[in-house]
Amino acid sequence: MINEFKNSPVIPVLTFNDVNESLKISEILIQEGLTNLEITLRTPNAMSCIEAIVKEFPMANVGAGTIIKKEQLLQVQNIGCTFAVSPGATSSLIQEAKRIDMNYLPGASTPSEIISLIEDGIFFQKFFHAGNSGGYKMLQAYANIFEEVQFCPTGGIGQKDFQDYLNLKNVVCLGGSWMVNTKTMSLNDIQIEAKSITSVI
Repeated sequence: MINEFKNSPVIPVLTFNDVNESLKISEILIQEGLTNLEITLRTPNAMSCIEAIVKEFPMANVGAGTIIKKEQLLQVQNIGCTFAVSPGATSSLIQEAKRIDMNYLPGASTPSEIISLIEDGIFFQKFFHAGNSGGYKMLQAYANIFEEVQFCPTGGIGQKDFQDYLNLKNVVCLGGSWMVNTKTMSLNDIQIEAKSITSVI
């Protein structure tokens, strides 16, 4: 999982409810080199969108985000997701991910949460909500405390600061939704934003 993310370290965090729209946007992102996609489970049709994207773009690394129930892990694995992401972590989620052999990225933000995941043998963690938890300066401080832990910060990251995160030695990749806002951006806008990201990573 880490190697996949290193190859394309900016992960679009996407919320889809329409299958056709999800395919059009995913095609643009993948063509521009953003091949790791996190589709959140925040809409009624999220699963259908994920399944369609997985079938249409087998070259992409498609995962599911906003995992908050252990049952969701097997559900997203069965429709072809190669990784799953949670905003936080519980022992039942961790145990289920291990049981079904699912690449799982649990969330943490405080030192206690990070230590708890270390005790479970998890050294690749999602730092969430990055923007409200000290941002890249907090991760910079964590690098000196948790030398063995690598992070994927997500939440509140944008065009102006994503490179600051990627420059940190303990950041493998990051997730963001700024490059796809279906309410304000056209497909052409999304393509331009994707190009601008891949030109600097």
